[in-house]
Amino acid sequence: MRVARLVAAGLLAVLAVGAVAAPAGARSGSIRFFGNGVDDIDRVKIRVDDPTTSREPPRPADVGRTDFTIEWWLRAASGNDAGPVTCGTNVDWIYGNVIVDRDRYNAGRKFGVSLAGGRIVFGVTNASLVSRTICGDRDLRDGRWHHVAVQRRRSDGMLWLWVDGRLEAKADGPNGDVSYPDGGVPGSYCGGPCTRSDPFLVIGAEKHDAGPAYPSFHGWVDELRISTTLRYRRAFDPPRRPFRPDAGTAVLYHLDESSGTVVHDALGGADGVRRVGGDPVGPRWSRRSPFA
Repeated sequence: MRVARLVAAGLLAVLAVGAVAAPAGARSGSIRFFGNGVDDIDRVKIRVDDPTTSREPPRPADVGRTDFTIEWWLRAASGNDAGPVTCGTNVDWIYGNVIVDRDRYNAGRKFGVSLAGGRIVFGVTNASLVSRTICGDRDLRDGRWHHVAVQRRRSDGMLWLWVDGRLEAKADGPNGDVSYPDGGVPGSYCGGPCTRSDPFLVIGAEKHDAGPAYPSFHGWVDELRISTTLRYRRAFDPPRRPFRPDAGTAVLYHLDESSGTVVHDALGGADGVRRVGGDPVGPRWSRRSPFA
């Protein structure tokens, strides 16, 4: 009986440890978007360039001149009604509910990620305006948290798309540097130069507010990490706790501030801004987390 009680106690201890995903004392939270794709609101904006000078040092969030991986946790809410898009040699990722937007209006060297027909869609365009869009195969509008990772290899343009540690798509994409050109001058397509949209990485919205054909994301985002390396080469178990910076980390947003408009980069080099507004008002800090 004593042995049985000890075994049972040991099993309970193991189960208790397994249920704790975040380190003791760590805050947990996320950011919630409501799809208000107007007036430069309901989004997080991270500057990647200053159009007034070509001499500033590269900004940490401005990836694309080397390999990169962008990954985060996503929980889709109702309202992500964009239909399926055609995947191939096009820029059709822009027609999904946009989650990550590093577009340049009518220009090359850009990329982005959206949710179209419930599937993750990732697209890249190079300096010569050669484009490729790849699509996942699973509808993520199930109210659950999912780990998403997209990758690009600079040398040959190869693209990968992973969901919950499983490779859902890959393709040979456009070659070359797709980072934001230093001192790149935005075109005049936004009632004037697109200076408040082009030189930013935008999370949770279509950055140009170009209209209902280019909808924004409804739902939660957590633990956004951008790396200057390829993180994943085979199937993997999604992380069970918040990321820690390492040598390959360019920027890391835990998104657990819970108050204020500053979105902190854990490395300190690329804080973002929460642009608030709309009905419902967004983006809103949330206590939901994949690690709760």
